[in-house]
Amino acid sequence: MSETSPEHAATEQAVTVLMAVVPCGCDTARQILADTARAAGAALLETAEAVLALGGCRALPAALGAALQAAMDGARSAVAPLATETYTRLLPDPQAIGELLKRYRGLRRRALAAPHDPAVRKELDDTTYTLCILMGQRNASTALRSAELLVGAEWLGTTVRRRVRDATTERHGW
Repeated sequence: MSETSPEHAATEQAVTVLMAVVPCGCDTARQILADTARAAGAALLETAEAVLALGGCRALPAALGAALQAAMDGARSAVAPLATETYTRLLPDPQAIGELLKRYRGLRRRALAAPHDPAVRKELDDTTYTLCILMGQRNASTALRSAELLVGAEWLGTTVRRRVRDATTERHGW
């Protein structure tokens, strides 16, 4: 059985934290870590430890903090390529999306509480991927916003329809 190096362990924990904070998938979190290290001129281990220090509310060196913020903002605002053709797609069931959002939020809390747990990281990555696929988005932040809007819009729509139906019933005696 092989031991994992301290650098690898810290990097994987930092990836888990980034997945929960940004939000993003595993590959994007690894890219954020690498981009931050490169932009700040820091070692990957130093960058990973800085990400882990965020949970302890410790201040980061200015260059590292700025590079990390820029990389996280870039991941959050990544734009999907423009479609050349218009298409219509079916929206997923809002109830299923609501359950997926609950699961995602729970996993996010678990990932922040136990960034060393690879099972939580894998489950969070799978849930993020599923959310992106169901919402038709390439970016996890956009998929999350779209899902929340879909669930909220359905909830509001249901409430409005019920009120209209109830008022119509009262008026016409149906």
